[in-house]
This record gives sequence, C-alpha cells and structure tokens, in this order.
Amino acid sequence: MPSIIKNKSKRKFRTKTVRIRFLDTHKFSDVNDVPVFIKKGDFIVIETEKGEELVLVVGNSVPDPNDTSGYKFIRKATRKDIQIFDKHEKEAEKALNICKNFAEKLGLKMNLLKAYIPLNRSKILFYYVSEGRVDFRQLVKDLAKKLKMRIEMRQVGVRDGVQMAGAIGVCGQECCCSLFMDKFDPVNVEMLEEQNLPPTPMKFTGVCGRLMCCLAFEADNYSIRKNLPEIDSQVEINGRLYIVKGYDFIKEAVEFIDDHGLVVSFSFDELDRLGIKREESCGNCEGCGKGEGFELIDVEENIPEVEDWEIKDQ
Repeated sequence: MPSIIKNKSKRKFRTKTVRIRFLDTHKFSDVNDVPVFIKKGDFIVIETEKGEELVLVVGNSVPDPNDTSGYKFIRKATRKDIQIFDKHEKEAEKALNICKNFAEKLGLKMNLLKAYIPLNRSKILFYYVSEGRVDFRQLVKDLAKKLKMRIEMRQVGVRDGVQMAGAIGVCGQECCCSLFMDKFDPVNVEMLEEQNLPPTPMKFTGVCGRLMCCLAFEADNYSIRKNLPEIDSQVEINGRLYIVKGYDFIKEAVEFIDDHGLVVSFSFDELDRLGIKREESCGNCEGCGKGEGFELIDVEENIPEVEDWEIKDQ
C-alpha cells in the first residue's frame, strides 16, 4: 500500500493566518500560510521587503482578501536565529552611533532613532525623524564606506518614532501606540469639544507633541451628540418645560433644569422613546432650530448709488 507522505521533507501542514509584530518598528501585520502548530508567543522568520526578519506572533488572525503585504513564512525561529538577531542588534547600536556622528559633522537636521539589520544582512536600515526633507546622499556614501553594507534611510513620523522607542504617557501607562495600536487614526481639536473636555490642546498633548491617540478611541460613542437637544435650548417633556443643562456620555443621559431650578436626568433611551431630539435647522440661520423672527432684507435697496453720494464740508 503506497504511503500518503512520500517525502517527509516536503510534507504539508494545515495552515492559518497569524498576527505578528515587527521587532524594529513595533508595528503589526498579518502573515498567511503559517503552520497551525505556531502559537502566540512564538518567534517566526518571514520574508519581507527588508529581507529575512525575526517577528513575534501575537495571536491568530482572519485572512484579509485585500492584504497586499505579501509576507512569506519561512520557518519557526530556531535558537540560532535568535542569537543572530541579538548579535545584529548590538552591531546596529554601534552603527547608529556612527551614523549620528556623521550626521552631526554634515550638519544634518535629523533625529536618528534606530538602526536595524535583518537576519540575512541584506541591508542596514536607519530610521529617523525630521521636519523636512534631508539631503543624506553624502551621509549614505560615508556609511557605506565605513560599514561595508547596503544603506537605507527611512523617514518616519513623530508618532511612529514614539511607537518604536516606547514611552510612558501622562496616564502613567505605556503609550498606546507602543503597546497595542495598529494604525494611527486622525485626531483633531473638535474631538475635545465633542467629549466635553476643556478646549486646551496642551493638556491633551502626548509625548510625541501631537494630540493623544486615545481621544479617538471613544469618538464614535459621542456621535449621538448630533441627535441630542442643544445645550441651553428649551424642551417640553411630559407637558413640562426644561432647559438642557449638559450631557453625561458616561451615564448616557442628558441633564435638564426645570422651572424650579432642580436638575433632572433623562437617559438617551428615554429621550428616544419620547421623540426628543435636536431640532433641524430651518435654513435661515446657523442651526438654532427656531427660525422665528428672522426676515430676509434686500440690503441693496437701501444703499445709494455712488454718484448720489455727496461730500459735505465740515
């Protein structure tokens, strides 16, 4: 009876998609066709545009048909792979100091963050932050002559820099970007107002000098604000008039003041059942919701023609 596996070296395993984290940039990605015996916490070797890289498996993932990364699984990392990685890290640290010295002599305005050498030594990468473009052609020539390797300079953003280096935020915890964040969502000052936070951006600035990423985490929870009655507007509930005092998004309620000055709260669900929501603009103003007492005036009727103006002596 013929054997199902003709050649043990070419035997096939069931595969899956795993979530991995790069050890140089601390960014996340997916790798397909990984043997099912690979588990969270394992190190694997994959092929990327940088060469052969040692990466950390952080869990299983779902295949994405739109994924164009094209990372290829090579093998589960061996002890030798980890030893080579550690050796390259020490070598890259020395190369980073050499690069900093060259950049300082050339007067280049760049903040060098990290040097990285893949397992197969295909190149050495230098990550840096800069406010503008940097002419590093002479720097690359000096580094190639000194290090005898292919040089690649990669400019990253300030938030990417903090993600790579790691830092402690004002909350006392490790910055979200270096801990678990996959991508950076847009963060703007309007989010402060939407979340009832004081409009002082300096209080909500992260280590990177940008608005803190965590402001975007709950932005979707505050999208209901556009359906709630406006603050200081008058609302009739169960035959009584109330003034809207404010919103409590944690308790999912709106606070009102009645005609006796007492504060009363109604949950978002209660207001929805009562049909209480923000009044739509009538189009005659910027959204007050009333539209009464406004009269469109043709201003041009009351303005005299230029030739009718008279200049009188004082």
